[in-house]
Amino acid sequence: MRLLPVLEGLHSAEAFNRPFLESFLELVKRVEQQPEGFADALRGRVIATVFEEPSTRTRLSFEAAAHRLGAGVITVADPGSSSASKGETLRDSARVIGGYADLLVWRHPRDGASRLVAQCAGVPVVNGGDGRLGHPTQTLLDLYTLHQQWGSLQGRTIGILGDLLHGRTARSLAWGLAVMGARVVVLPGPGLDWETGFERRILDRFSYRLQRVRHPLFRAWTGAAEARLLAPEGLTQGRLFAGDAQSLDHLDALYLTRLQAERGAGERSQGVFPGLLVAQLRDPLLAKAVFLHPLPRRQELPEEVDRDPRALYFEQARLGPLVRQAVFLAMIRSDLHPLPPLQPLPAGSADHALGACPNRNCISHAEQVRAPWRVEGRIRRTFLCAYCDTVLEVHYVGCRSSRRVHPAHSPQVPKILPENLRPFPSRDYALDQGYLWGGA
Repeated sequence: MRLLPVLEGLHSAEAFNRPFLESFLELVKRVEQQPEGFADALRGRVIATVFEEPSTRTRLSFEAAAHRLGAGVITVADPGSSSASKGETLRDSARVIGGYADLLVWRHPRDGASRLVAQCAGVPVVNGGDGRLGHPTQTLLDLYTLHQQWGSLQGRTIGILGDLLHGRTARSLAWGLAVMGARVVVLPGPGLDWETGFERRILDRFSYRLQRVRHPLFRAWTGAAEARLLAPEGLTQGRLFAGDAQSLDHLDALYLTRLQAERGAGERSQGVFPGLLVAQLRDPLLAKAVFLHPLPRRQELPEEVDRDPRALYFEQARLGPLVRQAVFLAMIRSDLHPLPPLQPLPAGSADHALGACPNRNCISHAEQVRAPWRVEGRIRRTFLCAYCDTVLEVHYVGCRSSRRVHPAHSPQVPKILPENLRPFPSRDYALDQGYLWGGA
């Protein structure tokens, strides 16, 4: 097989599947109920936390989790004090620090950084947040917070409100909710919607359907009277699917995110950034909703909401070390705490002539390496940068075994095994490489 091996560790919510998540949530529950039983689970192990981006809750909760399990912790909390300030590549840093620890937790401002680290470190790597791409352990604690409230998330309706374009917690949560069979109401601030390719992957992976719903609060939040709803096939909410843009009766949860100004969000935002107003707490849409926020917050979540018993965001923060204890146990002590495997996330193949990744914040640009590709989709193959999940422009696709090349939209392409795929930027280039046009 020419594709590189799968990445070791936890890098994306796209690696989640329901058997893993259900077993993981039970493991967190055991850790919470019987903390003394895990006090020495990682005695003699060393965990390195490398935070090349500001963090309070995430870094401290990872380090608290390690200490509670008896592990030693080494840390880089200030990128200005690391060898990166001397020009050391991320790859070299990963090789060196990977020799000091049994597991790395890495946060970085570039999209896909943890995946590149995982190719070099030699030990499992956990993504502590990379650029705008994802924050999978935050999603695990978000899901556990909701699991405590409801048990099953199947069929629940959760709105995600705010900066969805740059908000890595929002992107990861949407994926995790889909894994658990929940409905997702997409509520972006003006000019801050995530790209359609991300949403399309959710719809395709989970056989979800896209609907439009309406409610008077939506206009105050997003500037539009309607919102998109991502929902499992066959699940309805009252009159929801009787026609287009039906009224939404209620939300079970509202997840708020702040404006990600550090990633240039202020330049993209159009109008007032949406938030929750105290007066809106009495709206029937939110009568039974709980409120979550990954923190830190700004004006989108007034302190007056803190007094409402439905506010769960400080409970989210409290659960951070417990959830990350379970992450460490799953990654390092799977012999004692086995869980169903994660969905493999391919490291990708750099064998292509597609040029540079179009995402300028991709780690491949900072590290000056060729961006590998991976493939998604069952009906139509979509080629993505294996580091940052940006869609790569592919017009022709070849089969390595038959040495035939086809248009990317050809019905032949989904029949090709992933390990036999080879993307091409043009037909002429494929023919120059010895491929034949069309056919079986």
